[in-house]
Amino acid sequence: MQLLEFINERGVASRFDVVDRFNYTLGGADSMLAWLKREGLIINDRRGEWTITDTGIRRLIYYGRL
Repeated sequence: MQLLEFINERGVASRFDVVDRFNYTLGGADSMLAWLKREGLIINDRRGEWTITDTGIRRLIYYGRL
């Protein structure tokens, strides 16, 4: 949930932003981003840049994080 909040706050985030913020390895960041994408919570409009989807926003609202 924190990663989803982070992407929402930034608007656009890269895997390197995730590594810097959460101290993940590059593989760990890629894995988390891929999981969020499979869940339909984020998309990568442009190569390497991730943004939150409407479904992701609804998820944050549901859990009271937005």
